[in-house]
Amino acid sequence: MSYSEYSGGGISPKTGSIISKSLPMDGRRSWQVTTPPAIEPVTLTDLKIFAKIEYNDEDYLLENFIKSARLSAEQYCGRAFIEQSITMKMGYWPSDVIELVKPPLISITKIATLDEDDVETVYSSDNYYIIKEATPGKLVLKKNASAPINTSRDYGGYLVEYKAGYGDAAADVPISIIEAIKLWASVAQATRIIDPKNPPPEVRATLDLFKIRGVIIR
Repeated sequence: MSYSEYSGGGISPKTGSIISKSLPMDGRRSWQVTTPPAIEPVTLTDLKIFAKIEYNDEDYLLENFIKSARLSAEQYCGRAFIEQSITMKMGYWPSDVIELVKPPLISITKIATLDEDDVETVYSSDNYYIIKEATPGKLVLKKNASAPINTSRDYGGYLVEYKAGYGDAAADVPISIIEAIKLWASVAQATRIIDPKNPPPEVRATLDLFKIRGVIIR
């Protein structure tokens, strides 16, 4: 794909000069969680003990509050808590270093280019490495490696599949996040309201310590 396709160029009616705009540094990406966590970091028993709930009539509802609180906390923080698989597509390959959404990064499963029938051409893992310790995690092309090239598809032609999260067990998640999810779920149980963009103040105070302020691809 030609970078000029995204240049936003045009002709100025006053000067006749070419107007160019920088390409978005995110590669025009879109992403989704394709394999959700196998477990929640907070169990039903954990929540009932925390909230001092002794009856069983609302167990199903409480489990939904736990999941909603976890999803909302992940959205607010910009993180993944329990291991999950993420599929990201980009319109073009933007740089030698790509920061991946929803850290912590665990591993990259696959990088490929796609044609218009979604047929994949896998990009060799010999061409890149990852920095899991960075926040967000980084996908880095090696010095002598060329970026993948796709002339078969104009939009969404670059695929990156990876795993993210602190680990596959609740014990891997920082205890402060666990406690914040319990508190948010207990507030939801009491009020029947959960707003992902506006955590309760006491929950926000903890989650702000883990909030990612932005993901940059450069």
